[in-house]
Amino acid sequence: MARTRIGRAIGEVARRRNRGELTAEQAAALTARLRDMQRDAMYRTALDAADPGHPVQLRLIGGYADVANLLTVLDEATTLVEVSDPYRTRRAGQVRVYATCVRRHPLSGGAR
Repeated sequence: MARTRIGRAIGEVARRRNRGELTAEQAAALTARLRDMQRDAMYRTALDAADPGHPVQLRLIGGYADVANLLTVLDEATTLVEVSDPYRTRRAGQVRVYATCVRRHPLSGGAR
């Protein structure tokens, strides 16, 4: 399986930490930022693959703060047409939210 540029960068951070070039705190901060970038890219790619002009319906399940953060990211990348109230799930501390979004701009460029 081919690794992505971000995956290779995460590996390089781990190697630099093992060599003593980075502290554990610096490595953790860099890795967290790279994983955030990787997650954002994954969401953008999934939304770009959708047919333009047609709404995409999503079901988000997770912690209240995690779902709120994801909705913020989706609002920056798309137009949120509808967002439901949070519903409690069977697991303690988790909520379920239904959202409908539409891509703001036509697809241009491609996955990198």
